[in-house]
Amino acid sequence: MTETNLRPELTHHLHRRLQAFGEGFQHNLAMIGPPGSGKTFQLQLVMTPPPPNLLLIYCALYRESCGSFLRRFLSAILQASLQGDRLPLNSVNQSLEPLLRHLEGRLPKTVAAIRPIEGLLTKRLFGDAFSRALDLIPILTVECGRPCVLILDEFLFLEELGFAHAFHELGKRVMTWPHTLFILASSSCYRARMILRERLQLLFGQFELVTLDAIDPTTLTMWVQRELKGVRGAKAVSPFLTQWLGAYPWYLAVFLKRLRELAALGKQPDFTEALFLQTAWDLLGSPGGTLRQWCVSKTEGLTRSRLGARAIEALMQIANGARTTTEIGKRIGRAGLPEALQLLVEHDLARRNGMCWMVTDPILRCWLSSVLSAQRSEPGFTTAATRQQFERYLRELWTHWMHTHQLSFTEQVVGLFAQFADETVSLDSKTGRLPKFQTIRTQRPESAGPEAYLIAGGQGKQWCASVQEGPVDENAIGRFDAFCRSQTPKPSRKVVITKSILDQNARLLAKTANIWVWGADDLSTLMGLYGQI
Repeated sequence: MTETNLRPELTHHLHRRLQAFGEGFQHNLAMIGPPGSGKTFQLQLVMTPPPPNLLLIYCALYRESCGSFLRRFLSAILQASLQGDRLPLNSVNQSLEPLLRHLEGRLPKTVAAIRPIEGLLTKRLFGDAFSRALDLIPILTVECGRPCVLILDEFLFLEELGFAHAFHELGKRVMTWPHTLFILASSSCYRARMILRERLQLLFGQFELVTLDAIDPTTLTMWVQRELKGVRGAKAVSPFLTQWLGAYPWYLAVFLKRLRELAALGKQPDFTEALFLQTAWDLLGSPGGTLRQWCVSKTEGLTRSRLGARAIEALMQIANGARTTTEIGKRIGRAGLPEALQLLVEHDLARRNGMCWMVTDPILRCWLSSVLSAQRSEPGFTTAATRQQFERYLRELWTHWMHTHQLSFTEQVVGLFAQFADETVSLDSKTGRLPKFQTIRTQRPESAGPEAYLIAGGQGKQWCASVQEGPVDENAIGRFDAFCRSQTPKPSRKVVITKSILDQNARLLAKTANIWVWGADDLSTLMGLYGQI
């Protein structure tokens, strides 16, 4: 992952939370986002350097044995007291004894409490050992005289490791420990929300949910251009890569690294279509490609489920444009379909937005549509034929982006409105129907504002939309509201559409006037639904 921080606002927010905790205000945090969205990177930024008035216990969870995790967890608890001192423990598989001897004089009570835990590990009493390990934290807090921050990265693995009542034990401590701030992170968004809601957010154990959404396009484009410095013509393709992979910095980092390698190997300083297609094939099309193996690993969990094969069939149809349950059923049949779709939701492979299904991960969507679909379309599909279909998919994606990129923002929104087909979706935290419009006309306001107004009609309804690429202030909201009141008939829906973030006052004014606000994330949802990227 790059050293560039693409989410400085989030970093600042996390630092403010730590500062507030050091001043006595406790508000637990849960950070969720898809794999590769930058959660671990943000946590590392928070810990570097560690605040001198806090104990920071950081432990990442993986698929490993219970004993291996517990030894790492105990080591992390002890390490929190060292403030960067050199650890005498070089491997999590070694005995903790050298580290315990090193700290015995400084932390006698903590060390004394750890020694019985090693006996539990020997007896493979891992559930008891986990509870005892958690209870070390208040002992360490008292001995060090500082409150503690416990950071569990990918905390849902506690359940997969097989600890009995792991979240019950954790939840009890979340509710009753006033001197510990809990920061949890997970890539399994659906399950994380469920566990937080049902098993951890009890009584006083509330969590602030921080979701890693799309990164600011300008910041991301500048980073891509810096990463491709020296490759001529890369500036023109940077917005495409940003829009395609922008919510997943890890995907972008892997893609840009391989593109630079191929450019250097071929001594080709110019960005070409051939260079782009070769990079994509090496990573996503080729059987040994990093991103292809990643997609396979994301879907292999389905194979262990009774309806796994059925779920993969449904997933491929969603990736290929089937938006509603009815349409998916027409393509593959309705037997077992509701259960298969629920399985996709639980595995974070597909998301239901209103009544519409979508695969939000662009790399997974590309692999499903162009590689897996090709392989399953007919027996004996050759690698050459798969590559041909893969490249056709990417060329169509690029051509469509080139067409829309040459349009103004207003023209792009008009194109989206023209594709509405009476679907029910959730945008701006509200669920509503997108009617099929027969007429869409554009009008410039009489004021000197930069926005354009759309008047769309169909199915006996009329919508008014204000489209503005830049910041939207209170004056723009007021102008648009006045315009809507002057319309005959009165619009059934009023929408402000912008790529920028609205300030709080403008958003409150829009809410008071019953105006929907579609921001960058909502536009990304619509583009995903209607296949624009």
